Amino acid sequence: MSTDLEAKLLKAKIELMTRSAFISTIALSMQHVITDATATADVNGTIVRYNPEFLKGQTVTQFAGLMAHECWHVAFQHLARRGNRDPIIWNCAGDYIINHMLTKAGFEIPTAGLLDKKYGDGWSTDSVYDDLMKEKKDFDTQTLMLDLREGGSKEDLQDGPKLDSAVTNIIVRARTQAQMSGKQGTGEIPDEIERMIDELLNPKLPWPVILHKFLDQRVKEEYSWARKNRRYPSDTYMPSLHSYGLGHLTFAIDTSGSIDDDHLKEMLSEIKGIQQVFNPEHMTIIDCDSQIHQVHTIDQTTDIMSLKFHGGGGTMFQPVLDYVSEHPTQALIYFTDLYGESTLDSVDYPVLWICNSDHEPATIGETVYVDHYSTTV
Repeated sequence: MSTDLEAKLLKAKIELMTRSAFISTIALSMQHVITDATATADVNGTIVRYNPEFLKGQTVTQFAGLMAHECWHVAFQHLARRGNRDPIIWNCAGDYIINHMLTKAGFEIPTAGLLDKKYGDGWSTDSVYDDLMKEKKDFDTQTLMLDLREGGSKEDLQDGPKLDSAVTNIIVRARTQAQMSGKQGTGEIPDEIERMIDELLNPKLPWPVILHKFLDQRVKEEYSWARKNRRYPSDTYMPSLHSYGLGHLTFAIDTSGSIDDDHLKEMLSEIKGIQQVFNPEHMTIIDCDSQIHQVHTIDQTTDIMSLKFHGGGGTMFQPVLDYVSEHPTQALIYFTDLYGESTLDSVDYPVLWICNSDHEPATIGETVYVDHYSTTV
């Protein structure tokens, strides 16, 4: 990195510090790389890259606007939330939202930056994306500044779950700084980001306690003769306890008529919380009421909060229990109000019922009540 560009980078960071506690905290938490590997600028979550020739034509104020733009992509978690959406249209939707915010705050944006008065206050990345898809807008990819970059190259320090965790920590730290500066609540942090943090980072149930307790009961019974127990002489073989890793978790979501949209969103938020905390190898989400409507296979690229569900009928648990019996899993976690059949066939896998009503406990497995977090066996 040349001395001039290094000085310009430092000055841009300082300018951000004078204008926004939230976005400057994100900028200071990122790794900034000047490289020919990008045409203009891009971001993968914790690393922002800038093209040196492109930067030479930018003033410090313009560079600060560009840096803020890339950091807002991180704040909105645009890469993590993209899911199966069209990557170009999703990138453009995020750019429209961010550039509107920046110009409204008095920042300069690159001349090639997307800006449309139509997508002003009241729009979100999701709603802009849906509108662009509806209009079937055709973008010239040769002139677009596509700056959402997938991780995985040699210079990327993190990828997958570790990257998601790192980004989450950056966002939480930035919001804390905004709170300390007295700027939170003044419009500096968009409602879309506030809702995202509340939904994805603050699940209501204490999953580390509940899930560890739930699975620990099975761990204590799982011994192996495959390794020596070091507490005994070298020629003595005693069973050793294996550590318990999370392999395949199956979730069932009751989408019957008694479950409204708010409850559905809460259920998805809790599942997202489990994914972030425990990072299971495989996850399955079953959409069900009196029957199974869909079976979603979940990986780290899936936007859980955007999954579509059907239902609206009555409730029957046995179809799900039978399905899981035929598709082995480490545990079934069932979100429901438990207003279904009272007699259930026994199963040979663990079942944890997450109940949001005062219904009596299920006849098999364990029941956890959302309101007071107590467990009934």
